[in-house]
This record gives sequence, C-alpha cells and structure tokens, in this order.
Amino acid sequence: MLQAEKEQWNRLKDKPFKEKFSYFWYYYKFHTLGILFAIFCIVMFVIAYKENSKEPSIYVALINSNYMTSVETPLMDDFVKSRNIDTNTNPAKFDISMTMTNGLADDGSVANSQKLMALFNGHDVDVIVADKWVIEEYASLSAFCDLKELLPEELYAQIEDKLFYYTSEDGTTTAIGFYGHSISKLMVNGGYSPENPPIVTIASTTERTDISVDFIRYLLEN
Repeated sequence: MLQAEKEQWNRLKDKPFKEKFSYFWYYYKFHTLGILFAIFCIVMFVIAYKENSKEPSIYVALINSNYMTSVETPLMDDFVKSRNIDTNTNPAKFDISMTMTNGLADDGSVANSQKLMALFNGHDVDVIVADKWVIEEYASLSAFCDLKELLPEELYAQIEDKLFYYTSEDGTTTAIGFYGHSISKLMVNGGYSPENPPIVTIASTTERTDISVDFIRYLLEN
C-alpha cells in the first residue's frame, strides 16, 4: 500500500464505519466489482457444469415449432409429472430453440442444422418433432428408427393410420414417424399449424429407447 494511503487509513482508524466505507468504496469500488463479477462467473460456470454433466432422463426437440418459450406448452412438465421423473437427478431436456428454413442456408439454419447433427452423433437426442422437409432431409442419413420394429403392437396400432413413410434410394420404405396434427399436446397454443403438421420421430442414435417409446405413449394418452 502506498504511503499516502497508509496515512489516510490511519486518519480513518477512529472514524465511523460509514466514513470508512465511503472512502473504501470511492477508491476501490471498481476493484471490488471486478472481483465480485469474477466470483459470479466462476459460480455460474460450476453450476452449469454440474447441471450439464447430469445424465438426462430424455431429450425432446421440437424443431420449427411456434413456441417462443417453454412456458407456452405444459408438454414436458406434464410428461415428467406423469412418469414421476426426478429431474434434479436426471433432467428432462426440452429443446424448442432450433428453427430452420427450407432451401435457405442462413446463419441460423446452418447453425441449428449443425447442432442437430451433433445431437445425433453424440447420442444425445431421443424424440424429434419437426415439419416434413426437416424429417425427410435427415431421413436420408438414416437418422430415425423404424417405428414398426420399435413400438409395441398396441402402440403401433394407435398410429398406424397416421404413419409417415420414407423411401430410401434402394426402394425400401420405412415408417420413420407419424403425423401429430391430431395430438392436442403438440398443437396447444398453436405449437404447429394444421397446414404444416408436425411429424413425431425417434432418433436412431438414441440410447434411451424405453423412455422414448414411453414419450410416444404419453403423447397418445387422453
């Protein structure tokens, strides 16, 4: 500490706390704020790291939905409650952040396309709901499960008249999804438009098959 500062502190030694604090704040407020901000950043980083390191119970992505925030739909909250999932231990991830424009390679579409590919490659995403062109684009990469093989018979029977098929280059036709325009849980508050109905799929790279199937069951429950 500089000599002048020492002398000033000595003069303040017997002064009231308010006067001492005013002096300290005048000369050291930016240092203090900087230290507090650094501590805040470290704490937030640790919290985010701990949260992201938790194994999710399920990851559901609604692509090109009309929802701006998750509070516009009770979809994930209702699912978690109905299945008694402890989200403190295994958080349920509900992603409505991805939007893509058909035929337009703008920065947002490219970034979200790359994000979706990373989710597939990392085995992170489980259930994907999107409009037809998005599903078709990723179906060419074998990104979705064959629902006829995956779903139990009684569940498959409930969606058989709503199936969305994809035909690969070798002529193989696969039921990779089903139309969700009649599912109120997806359409509430204009989540998707009836004119551009959503298609529900399960990612072929999912490592949480059972809960992915159970989410389909939940969607079909009254």
